[in-house]
Amino acid sequence: MKIGILISNKSLEQYTNIESLEKAAINNACKVVRLYESKLLFNKNCVQENGDQIDDIDIIIPRSNFTEEPSLHSHVPKLLKNAGFKILNSQHDYAWSKNKLVQAVLFNEFNIPTPNWYITKSPKEALNAANKIKFPVIIKVAFGTLGKGVFYTPDSESLLSIADYLSVRDGNPMIVQEYISEANQQDIRVFIVGGKIVASMKRTACKGDVRANTSNGGTGSLIKLTGEETKLATRTAKIFKLDIAGIDIIRSNNGPLILEVNSNPGFKELQKITNIDIADLIIKFAINSVVKAKK
Repeated sequence: MKIGILISNKSLEQYTNIESLEKAAINNACKVVRLYESKLLFNKNCVQENGDQIDDIDIIIPRSNFTEEPSLHSHVPKLLKNAGFKILNSQHDYAWSKNKLVQAVLFNEFNIPTPNWYITKSPKEALNAANKIKFPVIIKVAFGTLGKGVFYTPDSESLLSIADYLSVRDGNPMIVQEYISEANQQDIRVFIVGGKIVASMKRTACKGDVRANTSNGGTGSLIKLTGEETKLATRTAKIFKLDIAGIDIIRSNNGPLILEVNSNPGFKELQKITNIDIADLIIKFAINSVVKAKK
């Protein structure tokens, strides 16, 4: 069986866990090919890479990491699917899991508990929102990855300088979000494959930062999920129609709250902390998906 790993470009390859996936594929008697979005050529009848038509891949696992507007990349999984390729996480385009504004809409639509938030466009609106929520607050840009574009703002002075910069930089809406102080700069990463939780860990931000992402220096440790957290994580992944998902949860005085949903979650630290071979579980799920589709 041949499995394609979809990567946005070679410079971001380090964030795809490609080596772990390739090793797991070999252990499962599969071959892996790396598909770079930047090298793919599409027309309405076929997909080519470096002038050669791609037509012998059994299933594709998207591992695209990018910081640009998601709509600039959303054609890739759609056209691959239209060309007849089976793709994991293919029930929607990148906007659902890469655009935080779309996530906020879905959280609201399906009554998924989250920290309080406002979507604003100008520094003045952002300040009004922060005053309603009460400082400190978090400002998030509409799209980003690896914790980039997330700012802790303890007061109006810091908020206005950040909001002013963001409004000049790209003019996109900003999310002003409640800061959950009782979480003590910790959150929970829940990893889901095929609708089932396969691993989870607590993430703690490094000193001087509020972002618990391990890519930013945060550290992981073992944690036991509560029943409420388990139900919330699996329900959220189902709503977002993700075969593979990283669900970020924060514990608050009002119970567990969803922070973000990730369709391309990293798992290097998670494998290290839990001693669970996440890559092998992903590859096995991909293989089973192909087998099931052929029955």
